[in-house]
Amino acid sequence: STSRLKGKEVCPTHYIRAVVLEQGVFAHLRLTVACVANHEEQFRKAMGAKQKADAKRELTAKRRQLTQAERRIAELDRLFKRIYEDNANGKLSDSRFQMLSDDYEQEQEELREKLLQLNEEINRQEEQAENIERFISKVHEYLDMDELTPAVLNDMVKAVYVHMPETSNGHREQQIDI
Repeated sequence: STSRLKGKEVCPTHYIRAVVLEQGVFAHLRLTVACVANHEEQFRKAMGAKQKADAKRELTAKRRQLTQAERRIAELDRLFKRIYEDNANGKLSDSRFQMLSDDYEQEQEELREKLLQLNEEINRQEEQAENIERFISKVHEYLDMDELTPAVLNDMVKAVYVHMPETSNGHREQQIDI
């Protein structure tokens, strides 16, 4: 699909026989299922799943930072209104107003970017733990897998990338990322 979507300059046209691809994917899935089932705890650790207490502590700290940033943004809005009123009433010079205004706006922008980043990190951390557990439960469903079915593919495989074949010593080799 990359060849069709982005052009032949980015990804030249190449092929692989369906039977070979299916056999490779099936063998890889069986190996992965067996490995994960036999070494569940090591898999969790390798995938970056942290112990619940550590993950909760980290998540709580990030949520606290998120709340503090939101409060500071609201406080900056109030400060900005106050300096605007002071400027309008003549209590604050235009140059001082501009300087304070620029500082507050810059701080708010930085805080908004931090908010976005924290939200993404929190979501990613929550999803990661859920995805690992979901994957492990799917592994247990397919321990006795006899054939590669569309249901197995949909549950276990996100994408399959077939690379350009390479020929060396008269043998054609093709990398496949699953």
